[in-house]
Amino acid sequence: MLLLIILFTACKKNITEVEKPLPQTYDTIKPMAYYPAYPGSWWKYMVNGAQINTDNVGAKYQMHFYKNNQFTYDSAGNVVDSYSDTVYVPFLNGRPIYGYMRIEHIRPPFGDFYTQWPILSETVGFSFERYWSDKRYGDFSEKVRVANKFFDGQDSVLVLEGRWVYGPEINKKSYQKYAKGIGLIYEVIVDTTSQDTLFEKKLIDFRINH
Repeated sequence: MLLLIILFTACKKNITEVEKPLPQTYDTIKPMAYYPAYPGSWWKYMVNGAQINTDNVGAKYQMHFYKNNQFTYDSAGNVVDSYSDTVYVPFLNGRPIYGYMRIEHIRPPFGDFYTQWPILSETVGFSFERYWSDKRYGDFSEKVRVANKFFDGQDSVLVLEGRWVYGPEINKKSYQKYAKGIGLIYEVIVDTTSQDTLFEKKLIDFRINH
């Protein structure tokens, strides 16, 4: 009888250990060198020589996933929405950051889903549009290109150039500078006809919370 009790207890213990669910773990998407959006970091900018704006990263990595443009099928063969893998990412000004990518909404009638969209790249010559846009009535999007990468004597800097090919912004050009280990340090939009500065944003203070 004692032997049976011992065997029963051992079996019960083994069953409990096998059936106990393992804790769910998710990958963490860490910040990249020229966009170091580590939790707890912030950047303070002087805008147009007067206004001070601050960009803030949330205090911790947050769980995130999004509806994407892929489809899956349920047991009845019906098409159902598909979602990205769940990961932990930093949130800059309340928006998720995936390294050098952010999340952009593709809107009807072209779909109703989200996708990762470039913020910048370390590859000189890499081109992208600043945001997704509906081009049925003209291409109003800003065309961005990584124009240069250089060392300014203190930091390694990426230079982005933006231009418009259609619409009211066609006579404008934008420039952005990202320093390695710091992030955006300078942004300007100029009128290519008059050479006037239309918008200027300068970094005046920051904290990178590695």
